[in-house]
Formats: sequence, structure tokens, C-alpha cells
Amino acid sequence: MLQTVLVGVVNVAFTIVAIYTVDKYGRKPLLMIGSICMAVFMMVLAACFYTHNLGVFALICVLGFVASFAFSWGPIVWVLLSEMFPNAVRSRIMSVAVAVQWITNYAVSSTFPLLDKNEWFLNTFNHGFSFGLFGIMAALSCIFAWKLIPETKGKTLEDMEEIWKIKNNDTLKDKKDERIRKN
Repeated sequence: MLQTVLVGVVNVAFTIVAIYTVDKYGRKPLLMIGSICMAVFMMVLAACFYTHNLGVFALICVLGFVASFAFSWGPIVWVLLSEMFPNAVRSRIMSVAVAVQWITNYAVSSTFPLLDKNEWFLNTFNHGFSFGLFGIMAALSCIFAWKLIPETKGKTLEDMEEIWKIKNNDTLKDKKDERIRKN
């Protein structure tokens, strides 16, 4: 019961941190820092399970992961979704983006127990495999945020439309140039 209360308190506290820092530091840096922290905590937790070193340190890793998620990917994704899409397509794209997010949440929630209870993974990694795998995914989310997510801090919705027009025009120009080179 105490552990559940600790997780809830950490989650709320670091969500409040996100509320106060998202406009100060920006969306992209918080996502990248959160990804790195989540990856580190998951990998250390995987090592704890693998080496049978459970206890307070493992709980600290879980709380660190929850804190990392709560100040980054948890709330920031919802801020980004409402800011990054052009007005003309926002309603349609938002519904797709939200559906993808919930489907992904379901996939993580469904696969974690399957991986964690797999006999070979259990015998080989002692519950550490699933934490390690999701640690790797957290590290990949940092690369995703760095390379593909536009920063929306301080930008109006109209600014975002211009950013997408520029990106689309550059992509179209690159494709046109590639076709010309091939011919």
C-alpha cells in the first residue's frame, strides 16, 4: 500500500513540475531529458532484477521512472498534440494521434506481462528482460523526439502551419530533385 501511495505522490508531484517547466524549457528538451531518464531507470531496474538485488534501490528506480515519465512524456505529449498540427487538419489528425497513443498504451500494457512471464526470459533474465526492452524503447524515444518532433514553445498555431509547409515543400523538392537525378 505504501508503495502505491509513493508512486501516486511522485506522479502528481512531477506532473506539477511539468506544468511549471513546459513553457520555460520547451517541449522537446523535456521529452528528450525524460526519455534519457526513463531509459536509465529502466535499464538499472533490469539490472536489479537480473542480479536479484531488489529492495529499496529497485523501488527508487521505479519511482525515478514514474517521475521521469510524469514530467515529460505523460503530460507533454498532450500539449504537443494540441499545438503541432495545422488548423486545416487538426481535428482529423488529433483523432488519429490519440487513437495511436491509446493503442500503443494497450500494446505496452498487454506485452509487458507476456514478456515478464515468459519462461525462457524469466529463467535467463529473472524479470529483467521486459524492463531492459522498455528501457531501450525509452532511449529510442529520445532519438525520435530529437529528430522528428518540432519544438512548439512560443509558437502560434499559424507559425506551426508555416513550419509544416516548409517541411512539406522541402520534402517535395527533395523528391523532385531525386526524380530529376534518376532521369
